[in-house]
Amino acid sequence: MKKLLAFAFLLLIAFQTKAQTADEIVAKHIEARGGAEKLKNLQTMVMEGSVEQGGNQIALKFYLSNGKGVRTEFSVMGQTGYNILTPVAGWSFNPFAGNTEAEAMPEDQVKEGQSQLDIAGPLVDYKAKGNKVELLGKEKIDGGECFKLLLTRPNGKTATYFINESWLMVRAISTSTVNGSEVEVTTDYTDYRKTQDGYTIAFKRINANGEISFDKIETNVKIEESLFKPGN
Repeated sequence: MKKLLAFAFLLLIAFQTKAQTADEIVAKHIEARGGAEKLKNLQTMVMEGSVEQGGNQIALKFYLSNGKGVRTEFSVMGQTGYNILTPVAGWSFNPFAGNTEAEAMPEDQVKEGQSQLDIAGPLVDYKAKGNKVELLGKEKIDGGECFKLLLTRPNGKTATYFINESWLMVRAISTSTVNGSEVEVTTDYTDYRKTQDGYTIAFKRINANGEISFDKIETNVKIEESLFKPGN
């Protein structure tokens, strides 16, 4: 009986140490991005860049307003389309697919995209948001050793984050529902730079759709609410 109790106690200590270690990594990651208070005060972001697809250079512009809306514009060959997501609805306008006006997003797509409205990201105040974080150990990414964190959202969706020795995220793996099927999405983050107001942000993001390079990122700037309505 004593041996069983001792074993149970060791398991409890191991679990507590693991949880504390995960919290330490999250705290250092948040500090590397600018600090908890600064990230909590991040209300808007405008990002301008481009991606090459099919031999065409596509100009991109992202408008993010914390908890209110996300608008993604894509321009090529003199035409511009956009995707809009808000807490209650979403719309897509794609002139390259023959659209003449914006189309409403399916309800499940709107629901799944809600995490995009959290500019600070799910690791900031993760417990208050109902998220859980678990340390899965270490793994090498492009020759560098990274901490591997598993985040589980209240809806059961998970994401795996790889944090390097500079406490910055170099890779994120998540799942997305496409046409009723779960698809794994991997995004690599590089070219971290510090903005004028002290936020450290990746200016290059690479996924299956290509390599997005940002030329300009502004934070806490005024964004007109009309941008989160179709037809504007």
